[in-house]
Amino acid sequence: MKNIVLTRIDDRLMHGQIIVSWIPYLKADEVVIIDDEYASDEFMTLLIKNAAPDNIKVHVFACSNAADYLNEDDAGSRILILLKNIEYIKKLLESNVKLNKINLGNLGSSPERKKYYNSVHLSHDEFKLLKEISKQTEIEIKMLPGDKSLMLD
Repeated sequence: MKNIVLTRIDDRLMHGQIIVSWIPYLKADEVVIIDDEYASDEFMTLLIKNAAPDNIKVHVFACSNAADYLNEDDAGSRILILLKNIEYIKKLLESNVKLNKINLGNLGSSPERKKYYNSVHLSHDEFKLLKEISKQTEIEIKMLPGDKSLMLD
């Protein structure tokens, strides 16, 4: 199994905080983005790969293909997983992908979402799903590496 150092749920996927703060902090050398829409869009995949620093390997997978890659033998990489769909976390866990910690970053507001903390907005179903996932792995709310963690319990 690959060495997953952090799994982050963030609507923005690859953006400044990830590039400038999280990747160096985690000493990540590989980013795996799990997003069905981006994986099927060649232009968006190219755009997101080009946003990463030159020394970072980036993969964009549909959820159905991500577990196969993540369950391959570890080649010494330190992987940061980025996704915006909480349901994908459940599917990864069901596919025996070991996620040590899940980080909630930015989850934007919408009419069906309620604000839980700063920029973390969740629907009732998303919150319920996170509570279920928290029985299997630790979930924290933390925007930047130096911020204090708020644990979901």
